[in-house]
Amino acid sequence: MARPKTKTEATTLKMTPEVRDLWERCAATEHRSLTNMFEVMVREHAKKLHLAPIPTPPPAVKAVKPIDKK
Repeated sequence: MARPKTKTEATTLKMTPEVRDLWERCAATEHRSLTNMFEVMVREHAKKLHLAPIPTPPPAVKAVKPIDKK
């Protein structure tokens, strides 16, 4: 089952070339994108620290203006 689409946020990271190389090699070994590898690593580390993500509220539903029938 596909995950529901959620908005994403862009982030810039600065790291040493050695860490970047390790990140790329980890992702390639598991056939993941760099973004997905980063998310997996953060989630695994958060789990070790017993941290859970804060639930995001569902997107607001736009009110539909009724059609005036004359």
